Amino acid sequence: MKFKQSPVVFDEATHTYSLDGKKLLGITGLIHSILGLGVYPDASDYTKDFVIPRAGSRGTAVHHAIQTYDLMGIEQTTQVVTTRYGCKERDNISYVDETWDVSSELCSYVRHLRGFRAVANELTVSDNKKYASQIDNVWVNENTGGIWLVDTKTNNTSLYPVCGYYNPNYFRNGEEALKEYLSWQLSVYAELFESENPGMKVEGLACNWLRKEDAAFWVIERKPSALVNELLSSDYHIGDNGPVYFHPDLSVFGISSTAPLPTAPPKPELPLLPQNIIDSMADMLLKKKALDEMIEEMKHTIRAAMEKEGIKSWDSGRFKATISADSERTTFDSTRFKADHPELYKQYTIKKTTKGSFILK
Repeated sequence: MKFKQSPVVFDEATHTYSLDGKKLLGITGLIHSILGLGVYPDASDYTKDFVIPRAGSRGTAVHHAIQTYDLMGIEQTTQVVTTRYGCKERDNISYVDETWDVSSELCSYVRHLRGFRAVANELTVSDNKKYASQIDNVWVNENTGGIWLVDTKTNNTSLYPVCGYYNPNYFRNGEEALKEYLSWQLSVYAELFESENPGMKVEGLACNWLRKEDAAFWVIERKPSALVNELLSSDYHIGDNGPVYFHPDLSVFGISSTAPLPTAPPKPELPLLPQNIIDSMADMLLKKKALDEMIEEMKHTIRAAMEKEGIKSWDSGRFKATISADSERTTFDSTRFKADHPELYKQYTIKKTTKGSFILK
């Protein structure tokens, strides 16, 4: 299936779009500003600088694994993503290479793909005037031959903002709010896709919600074309922090300018420990993880060399390595004994209180 190759250039490092040297606008900011969906107005600096970037890093790892699978059929479940933490204004920027295991998410994606065929990843669509964006996945329904536009989300729905500005209809739970955001996002994609590919109609919109072992496949409602084009007609100007959008009549989107603002959620409690201690501990844990992995690799190398030379013990002068002899051990199958002799098992069972373990991850 051939799609039009958009002339728009996407810069992944800055996540910006340009055409003939002119920067184009993304869709996310438009939906945030006009509809008030997906906005975290009360997020703390710590959330903005560390929590959200970390969540985004895992999401990027999931997207990369999906793209590798669709393009090459390879299940590359371990992904390394360079994450930018901090903020330029607060002068605390750092870059960390993080390794993510996304095997659960990829397994769920492959399961959702049954009955469909992936034909494009990160497909750029644009009106070639003002807006551009990338569609995560384009699928074809194997039964009908219809085109589906699919987005991948890894959001924690319990923390997803549950309302839009001035709109009492958006007082929903996190999952419903995310689906409403997706309805607008994917509907815009559908309009741009059909405009760039005359004769091709989008049969359906969907979302792969993938969050570790939890997953869902949501069919998303498409907004009317007239309403989507009304949103795309919004005016804007470039402010100090990027584009600022304006629409003269929010009532066309069901938004009342006189509706009361939602009550702000309670502010998060202060951290248990000062931030410098939290950061130091996190840095040490990352370094320990990296060192543990290096040590395991070196242990395999040293053991292989000793086994090749037939050496059981070796003193390097700075550390000593020993290969112990193989042994057999006898274990007691308590589960089977309990099932076969429940009353006898009770006679020899002693309950003791043990202090709960303390784990840092």
